[in-house]
Formats: sequence, C-alpha cells, structure tokens
Amino acid sequence: MLKDSIFLLKAFIVLNYNCFLDSEMSKQKHSMQPKPSHDESVRQDFVTDLRAYLTDEIYSLITPYYEKKIEPDFIQANERKPEDKSEVKSLMLNDRGYQSWSLLQRLSQQMMFTSVIDTVERNLDTMIDDLDNHQSIGSLDIDESLDIPRYLTAYDIHQQPGGYHSENIEKDISAGAVYDISLPIYSRNAMGEENDLLAQAIIRYIDDHLKTFQPQEIMDMGCGIGNSTLPFSKKYPDSKVIGVDVALPCLRYAHARANALGIEAHFSQQNVEKTSYDPESFDLVTSTLLLHETSHDAVPKIIQECFRLLKPGGWMIHLDVYPFHKKEDDPLYDFLKDWEVINNNENFSGALRNMNMRKIIEDAGFSSETVEFTSAEAAAKYSKGYTGDFYLKLPVYLAQKPNN
Repeated sequence: MLKDSIFLLKAFIVLNYNCFLDSEMSKQKHSMQPKPSHDESVRQDFVTDLRAYLTDEIYSLITPYYEKKIEPDFIQANERKPEDKSEVKSLMLNDRGYQSWSLLQRLSQQMMFTSVIDTVERNLDTMIDDLDNHQSIGSLDIDESLDIPRYLTAYDIHQQPGGYHSENIEKDISAGAVYDISLPIYSRNAMGEENDLLAQAIIRYIDDHLKTFQPQEIMDMGCGIGNSTLPFSKKYPDSKVIGVDVALPCLRYAHARANALGIEAHFSQQNVEKTSYDPESFDLVTSTLLLHETSHDAVPKIIQECFRLLKPGGWMIHLDVYPFHKKEDDPLYDFLKDWEVINNNENFSGALRNMNMRKIIEDAGFSSETVEFTSAEAAAKYSKGYTGDFYLKLPVYLAQKPNN
C-alpha cells in the first residue's frame, strides 16, 4: 500500500504520462500575472497532478495503513494503544512507507516553487515596468521604516524562497507573483479563478448567519496579494476596504493586481499587531490564514488590535487552521495535522491549536456570548482532475464588539 517501489513508480511514471497527455496550459488570470511558457506550464501542471495524487489518493491510505499494520504491532509490544501524538510520531517517522510519502510531499512543495520561479524571473522586469501602466483605482501606503517581525524572517514560510517579504531589486514584486501562481498548484486548482475561496467562505458565512450586517469599513489583516481582500470590495461596493500587511513585495503586487482587475481596494504596509488607524474605525476586521503564521506573543496583540479598531457592534472574523483544538482520543489525527509544522515551515500552526483562543478573545473585551468557533462553507470548482462543485468546510472564529 505504501511500499516504496509501488509508490514511486505510480507517482512518477503514471503522473508523468498523464501530465503530458492532458496538460492544460496555465491561464493568465489578470494582466499583472506572469504568463508561463509552454514548458513552464507543463512543469506546473505536473506538480499540480503530483500534489493531488500525494495529498488526496496516498494520504487517504495512511490511516488504514496505520490501523492495520503500525498500531497492532505497537499494541502487541506494549499491550496498549499509543497514547499521544509523540508516540505516534516515533512510530511513523521510522516507517519507510510514511517516510516515502512525507519526503515526496515536501519535495513537491519545493518543486512547486521551482516551477513558478522561472516564470516570474523571466517576466519580472516587464511586470515592474507595468506597475504604473494601469489606472490606479485604490491606493498603496508604504512604511519604509517598518520592522518585519522575526516570526516572518526567521524561516521561509511554506518553503517559499525568501518568504513573503524579501526584496532583491527596486520595486520588487516577485514574492507576490510567486505566491499568486503557486497557490493554484498548492490547492490543486481548488481556490477559484481569483484565488478567493477563503474570503468567499467568510462572505457566505456573513450572508447565512449575519443577514442584516452590511459593513461599510472593512480591514483585511495579513492581506498578502489581496486575493482575500478584493472579494469584500466586490461584495460591498459602497464600502471602503483596506488590506494591511508587512510584506511590501506582496502589497505592491496586490495593488497592481487590484488595478489590473479593475477593483478598488486600499493597501497599507503596517504590522497588524498595532496599526495607525483610529479606534472604532471599522465595522469588520477579518483575516484568512494569518494567525498561524505569527507567534504566541503576536496572537493576543492582534486580537486586542481587532477590538480597538472595531466600532461598537462590529465583527471580528478569522479563518485559520483546523482544528482549533486537539483530538485527545485520536493521536494519529493530531500527528498528521502537524505535518505542515514538521515539514513545511509552518512552525506556529501546531502551537496555535493549543492556545486558549476563547480566553484570549474574551480578555480582549469581546462579548463572551458572541464568541464562536465554527466553520464556513465555500463552493469551489476544480479546474482539472475533478468534476463538479463541492463544499469545503473552513474553520472560523468570530466575535462581536459590545454595543456601548
């Protein structure tokens, strides 16, 4: 099932054949996005298929493999089941089948970035020249003196070379462009045409559960390239939407991307632990996949800043890693959920699940009766390899600031 020879043969021979037989040229989603050459597109399609195979087909075999082989051997030797994820970890990391899957999963992440960096570097000068060619609909505020937090500079999150913040040339936007192209590969084309699945999940939650809520001032914390910012501009066209991030290459790209798409949004280079905006300036403060890329010290500060920024009656909605808690009776589940922590430079995501988020949110001043940990559903369509629509349940936690 997870034997090395079968696994490697199927992953590289079958996928290689399918890739060249059915390759779909990557589509340019907007004029700022660099267009891959034929060979670059084929490599990107190959990595997409490889990741789909590893993440969907092979990953689904790990639990039955563990239950049929690894756990019984442990029970026979110890007369009990493994008690926590550390015991499961010691078993799995010594299993050659799991080692093979884990290695290929990590390598596929590196292959993903290798496949898109060539596209970005080949087009980079032209993209920078085009930064000012589109009519500026929104705005971009830059703070050249801003210190980038160490939790972003200490290692390359997701293994993206240089992380999100590194600048190598004047007006560098390469980190933003790399992220924009790599996200569909990482998600196996599940994020939608504009990579906006996560924001659409929040919007759908608001529509379904906060039916009368019509925010006029919206902040998207940790906005990156703006793929989770622009959906709010489209949904609430009369509102002012501001995306805040520390990574200038991503913000430059976000601003140019918004202009290319003809959508008004405003971007500001600030640390969301403490922004320059006045208290009670926003009706909605939101983020997608921000908190798990910060730190123990940063999370309470960010929640406190959300409270400070919100108007009375305003809502804070964060979409982040799942689950928000451990499954005490399923140590294999907890171990597998930490794969990104161990292997993909998501160093804080496991620790975030161990934090008492309810206490942090309530201590910031939010109404305890409105604090909720739930899930939001978003429809997405795979553009290749899958058919039809499906619903993803995405974890969110939210709270309302009390009315005065």
